[in-house]
Amino acid sequence: MNSIQQSVFDALPGKRKQSSGGWISFNAVCCHHNGESVDKRGRGGVIMNGDAVSYHCFNCGFKTGWQPGRHISFKLRKILTWLGVDENTRQMLNIEALRIKETVELLTPDEDAIVVEFKPRPLPDGVVTLDDAPKHIQQYAENRCLPLEKLLWSNSKPAGMWKRIIVPFTWNNEVIGFSARSTDNAGRPKYFTNHDSGYVYGIDNQLPDARFVVVAEGLLDAMCISGVAIMSNQCSEQQAQIIDTLGREVILVPDRDSAGQRLIDDALEYGWSVSFPEWETDVKDVNDAVVRYGKLFVLKSIVDAKQTTSLKINLMRKKW
Repeated sequence: MNSIQQSVFDALPGKRKQSSGGWISFNAVCCHHNGESVDKRGRGGVIMNGDAVSYHCFNCGFKTGWQPGRHISFKLRKILTWLGVDENTRQMLNIEALRIKETVELLTPDEDAIVVEFKPRPLPDGVVTLDDAPKHIQQYAENRCLPLEKLLWSNSKPAGMWKRIIVPFTWNNEVIGFSARSTDNAGRPKYFTNHDSGYVYGIDNQLPDARFVVVAEGLLDAMCISGVAIMSNQCSEQQAQIIDTLGREVILVPDRDSAGQRLIDDALEYGWSVSFPEWETDVKDVNDAVVRYGKLFVLKSIVDAKQTTSLKINLMRKKW
């Protein structure tokens, strides 16, 4: 067995039996988490196929697995948690899966791949590129080190759109909504948004051969470093699954506030790395850092300051 198969095998309950077909059966650990009664009839099963491992519950239907070339999916991390595998081991397995991914080619589709659809929503009336926006709107975007080519503007009155920068949201390169940020810090609401919940900004912009993805809370934080944004102080399961489909190391950069602490808890649950860059104390988030230090320096400082184990993450968060 490889290390991931071995970790799954070692975590299986002592009361189990193996069939001639290779399935190892035991009382499923997923049923009561999925709204079903506790399994007492040995409906859970694990099978090792070559270098791969699969889990299937023949009671509630929950299934997941792993093979070389895939990441440790959110569903597999759930099973590992329910089997009693600790956080540090789960994180180590995630790193090992990423290491293996660099050396093999994935030959079959990911059975944990999720199907997500977002309802198309129109952009505000009369949107134009920032080249045709007033100078003070352009200047605001430049001062925040934002990519002007990804921003729009509208001279329309609803929601004070004429004094906002507009960020179009796309999914599979189709527009599914937008967020409009006030260029006046006193303006309320700061963000006017129109999109379905559970969306992750920036997924369409990720390079296919990138080794990691940086997750930020704020939209502007993600834009200025080509990362992704959850646009909330909590990351939902759907958002975590969307991010995990990228199949690379995920590095969360939390804001330096109480909301950032909640996101660190989410990162620990989802098995992500967390970065605590040594920026000056008045730098509160990624966009502040890019404005002060520049994009390349900020990206390097994020990668250099990442922590991968729950012990180190919990020690560092106290300073954060």
